[in-house]
Amino acid sequence: MATTTVHFATNRDETMAGEAIVGFGEHLNPKSPLWLRYGAADMASGRRRPPTFTLHQLRVAPESIPGVTAEAGTQPLLGSALVFEGLRRRLIENDADLVMMLHGFACNFENALANAAEIKTGWGTAGEPLETAIFSWPADGDVTPFIQYASDRDDARSSAKAVARSLMRFMEYVRALPADQWCGRQVHLVAHSMGNYMLRHALQAMLSDLGRRTLPRIFKNIFLMAADEDDDAFEDERKLKRLPELAEAVHVYFARNDRALTISDLTKGNPDRLGSTGPRTLTSLPHKVTLVDCTRVSATSPLTDAGHQYYRKRPEVIADIRQVLAGTAPEDVAGRDWIESRRCFQIREA
Repeated sequence: MATTTVHFATNRDETMAGEAIVGFGEHLNPKSPLWLRYGAADMASGRRRPPTFTLHQLRVAPESIPGVTAEAGTQPLLGSALVFEGLRRRLIENDADLVMMLHGFACNFENALANAAEIKTGWGTAGEPLETAIFSWPADGDVTPFIQYASDRDDARSSAKAVARSLMRFMEYVRALPADQWCGRQVHLVAHSMGNYMLRHALQAMLSDLGRRTLPRIFKNIFLMAADEDDDAFEDERKLKRLPELAEAVHVYFARNDRALTISDLTKGNPDRLGSTGPRTLTSLPHKVTLVDCTRVSATSPLTDAGHQYYRKRPEVIADIRQVLAGTAPEDVAGRDWIESRRCFQIREA
């Protein structure tokens, strides 16, 4: 049995066995939507290719907050600091980049960890290895029933400040490091489906905390995958217009035949989705934003994927992403065609 280690932060409710945390549930943590636990998980996989992952061992970082979970005056112990330090060491030892992830709707905690393991092994290569860290919010609903979908959107909004808090905590950790302890590796962010809607609200929370000042550049690349977000998001200050400040480049992967987003559009009363058609207008699109049409390569198995999971299941898309992570310029990525009339790249079917 092979295992793959992934890292996580979550504001889900804790599943207990005695005094030990053995998992995380379907709801926001009852202490607060801002209550975060950090840790790592070993995900097991067999010989099947592509591999499927199941939870083998969960390790939740200890947390001790004076006056909250410990007596006032005691020494604080932050799980975030322990996990960030462990990640820093892994990046150095493995000469790896870090991919941070925000998952979409209808994704329980174990599925979120499995997706992180799949991205780590699928997007990473021997020459360009990856570590992954996923923020798992309570998104256990289904795209079809309206009530469950609406509940996931509510939880996404409620979790946004926790995501912003986690990102700010990460920035503080990096800034506090002595220069001789920097790992020198790149950090990337990927948001899938409704994770893009949560990213919008996390971005707004960060802007609020920073007094609307210019945001620090944290990421090398931000990938918006099959975004369940409005197609005018890059035009609106209240949405994703200022997102490019956080990264050197932003990549929008979309597919016009993404049936999950068609359901979101037609049955939930949403505007056209960014992950279906790309941005509403190209006239004011920031130069940092690259558009990638995956319509020809969105189909995956099983059929229930609804053309929505190509970012981690379709070989052509994975090959495209690997080149981006390796630093290949957008116009030099193999397997793409430039579509001048729509000012986007289109991935060819192999």
